[in-house]
Amino acid sequence: MIDILRDADYVSDRINHRWFTISAGSREVIAMNGLRSICDYTIDTAPHCDVVVVCAALGGHLIEDDRLFRWLRARYAQHVTVGAIATGTWVLAKAGLLSNHRCTLHWEDIPAFEEQYPRLTVERSLYVRDRQIFTCSGGTAAIDLFLQLVSETLGPEVSSDVARQILYQTIRQGSEVVPIKESPFRRIGNQALRNAAQLMHDNVDFPLSIQSIAERSGTSQKQLERLFDQHFRTTPQLHYRTVRLDQARALVRLTEFAIWEIAIATGFCNSQYLSRCYRARFGISPSQERRNLARYQGPLPSGIEP
Repeated sequence: MIDILRDADYVSDRINHRWFTISAGSREVIAMNGLRSICDYTIDTAPHCDVVVVCAALGGHLIEDDRLFRWLRARYAQHVTVGAIATGTWVLAKAGLLSNHRCTLHWEDIPAFEEQYPRLTVERSLYVRDRQIFTCSGGTAAIDLFLQLVSETLGPEVSSDVARQILYQTIRQGSEVVPIKESPFRRIGNQALRNAAQLMHDNVDFPLSIQSIAERSGTSQKQLERLFDQHFRTTPQLHYRTVRLDQARALVRLTEFAIWEIAIATGFCNSQYLSRCYRARFGISPSQERRNLARYQGPLPSGIEP
């Protein structure tokens, strides 16, 4: 994100941007990869800025900091543009800034985020800009977002020159859909198979019967079974269960919902049945997965803020 601004100044041979880093607590922060950084300011000492971007990675959903939330709301009230990268969208949601705004975040977090915030409009896009708020799915999508911002402020020629500097061949639009697990179906020419896959992904909490899916996909149940066997060496039933288990795992990892609540949200009759299926697929129970994740995520070393 910052490199795009730096290269924009470089290719235009003038200073167009200034940036600085801000932490919510201690000025020393640690990235998910262990890299330590000293921030320029804390939220108590930061000067005025035109844009604030919340950057977060694994564990963004765990951030609970009322001081930070109040600070972000105050910036928004001062007409500062507020953005988020990857799981930073959780922070904006918790701060109450996403009401009546479209948003996006990292694809892995979307199922849990939608369960937690069912009234928010989430798009499976690279990035979303809605008035004073922007959100970004993370990774290389941050490059596309900031190349677009540079194009609007300094012109498309400067943006193109920046893309060349970083050997970036194609600037993607924010509306491009983030690749997700069912993407192999997009390459299948059979429309009925694609329709069936989409129906499964769209009906996780109240699973449809395979016969209903076949009918709504414009084929018979036997033909649908042949298509799944031909292309994926599995049955529609097993694929559907896999889709629901993948969403259950996201809820286990990224929410504090009880296991029985997750079972209901993913179409399993009870938590015991979910746990059996979960262990069969992932080799671990939902409860054990949570305990392992808690050990992996922290606590952070003394004096380090997420």
